[in-house]
Order: sequence, then C-alpha cells, then structure tokens
Amino acid sequence: CKFIWGEVTELNGSERTATVKPMFCQEKEVIDFDFCVIAAGCNFGVFHKWGESLWFPTIHEAARPEGSWPHLDERFLEGRRRHILEEYATIQGLNEKSAQILVVGAGFIGVEWITELQHFFPKLKLTIIDALPQCLGPLPAKAAAYCSKYMKKKG
Repeated sequence: CKFIWGEVTELNGSERTATVKPMFCQEKEVIDFDFCVIAAGCNFGVFHKWGESLWFPTIHEAARPEGSWPHLDERFLEGRRRHILEEYATIQGLNEKSAQILVVGAGFIGVEWITELQHFFPKLKLTIIDALPQCLGPLPAKAAAYCSKYMKKKG
C-alpha cells in the first residue's frame, strides 16, 4: 500500500489515470490504476461553486482563491484552527449583542448546534425550526420527547 499526501486534480476514466499534485510540490504526477474508488467523504455545500461549506475545511488548492476564506489554508491544522477562532469571535460578538439565531433543521446536527450555542453563548436568542412536527423526527418518540423537554427546560 502506497500513501501519497496530495490532491487528485483530475481523473481520466478511459485512460485509467489520476493526475495528482503532491503536497509541497509544484509538479503534478500521473498515476495509473485498474479500478478507482472515490472515498473522499461528503462535504459538498450546494450554494458555492466549489462546494465550500463552513462546517468542513476547504481542502482543494484551486478552490482557495475563490473561497470565502482565501487567507486561510485549511489543508493544515493551523489554518483550520484559525478559521474556527474567527468563527468563534463572530459568534461571541453576536452573543454580546444578544442576537437572534435561527437554526434550520431539527435533526441531529441542528439540535446539537442549538444546544451547544445555548450552553456556550447564553445571551443568544435561539430558535430552531423543522418541517417535521418534532425535533429529532427519525428517532423514537421517547428520544424526541426527551430532547424537546431538555430544550424547553434550557430556554
């Protein structure tokens, strides 16, 4: 098994080749394969040309100049850390103003976000909304009821 730290910039299915730009190299290289499995995870933001999302690091070198955070290289831990600190400062500013925050989607992630925001930024005025009649809709009714009770208790 060979590991290459880099970015696949092009796949050619008919020739069964991948163009790879190894990290810290300017030159790209072409590697061949007999079968290709794409297992890059799903972090595509549909509202951005490059699929950029606040919740996942921008990992493609070519996306950085057109991204919302071109000054940060989130392919590295320090760049990701700086981005998280910038977002924290933004939310802290909203907390100081007792801003109103709307979380759309009361599934696992939405509930996690709103409860974390309430815990760490208690001055925020929080609202969560979902198309289903209760939070955590796909979970058993007891779990959803527990979650609703917890959120009401916390305000």
